[in-house]
Amino acid sequence: MDQSHAKLADKKFVLFAEGCFGLFTSKIAASLVRYRGDRCVAVIDSRRAGQTVQDVLGYGGDIPIVSRVEQTLHLQPEVMIIGKGLHSFELPSGWRPHILGAVQHGLHLINSIHFRLTDDPDIARAVREKGVTVWETKDAPTVPLNKGRVLDLDTWVVHTCGSDSNIGKKTAALQVWNEANRRGITTGFAATGQSGMLISGHGIAIDGVAGDFMGGAVEQVVMDAAAGNEWVVVEGQGSLNHIGFSGVALAILHGSLPHALVFCHRLGAERTKVWETPIIPIPELIRMNEELTVFERPAKVAAVSLNSAGYSEEDYRRAAEKLEDETGRPVVDPVREGGAARLVDVLRAHQRENADSRPARRR
Repeated sequence: MDQSHAKLADKKFVLFAEGCFGLFTSKIAASLVRYRGDRCVAVIDSRRAGQTVQDVLGYGGDIPIVSRVEQTLHLQPEVMIIGKGLHSFELPSGWRPHILGAVQHGLHLINSIHFRLTDDPDIARAVREKGVTVWETKDAPTVPLNKGRVLDLDTWVVHTCGSDSNIGKKTAALQVWNEANRRGITTGFAATGQSGMLISGHGIAIDGVAGDFMGGAVEQVVMDAAAGNEWVVVEGQGSLNHIGFSGVALAILHGSLPHALVFCHRLGAERTKVWETPIIPIPELIRMNEELTVFERPAKVAAVSLNSAGYSEEDYRRAAEKLEDETGRPVVDPVREGGAARLVDVLRAHQRENADSRPARRR
């Protein structure tokens, strides 16, 4: 990540989530409100105008939701962040006026979609005329092939995998990162997607990297995050069972070469997003992830992180107990439970139990 770009995320920003602001419908925006809400001055979504982010997300306080960027100018934003990723290379036609409006008012842009904003002639012209910066988070840096350098680190690596995209892998990783550091376990966060990059200030959006080099990109992110740290927590993307996003999930699994996995699932989810294929039983998915780790570092799932947003405490407890019986692993919701304390306890115990079980690296 270009550190000059990373500094943009430290400025006061407005989140653009037109027509989609919500916990699961604009996960980038929702994540930034949770972890960088102190820098967010407003959210743009004309459907929700007049509400606050608290009304919509259940957290975030009184950050206002408005219809247009002009309604945020008195709050003095410096950057507009596109708060939703898209599974396409197109710019939605209704977004162009909002983006042009932000540029005309001198706001820098952080782009979270695959379409490069400056490929649009009108946006490119406005950017040049106003002299603003556009950070294309999907632009991939030059990286080498995966060479297994992670195996030579003394740092302990945890990877959050899961049953689908947008089910809590990043949140689980961030909760572990925060709690481990709070306890004095120096821990780096390996961001593999744009919202993780914006929150942590470093990383690579792996889904923008050419296939052959995805593993090497993950390796580089882990190496960077490991510097001076006891642990690294690697943010997962996609899922092995998703026909659209299995490639990036496998690249992260093999590029990060983790010592332990945390399997993530959203309570109530029965079909994968976008392609609507059935989610196979969680014990089978856990076994699939474990079997696809490599000989040099076979990894086991230490715990299940359950995203129970929208469910009652009673429903969550019942589901967690059932899933513990089915998987034989502790089940934790690291947001509902007020943090990842129990999850870090489980990971610490797993680290100790498996300290001497690592096979020697093949040379």
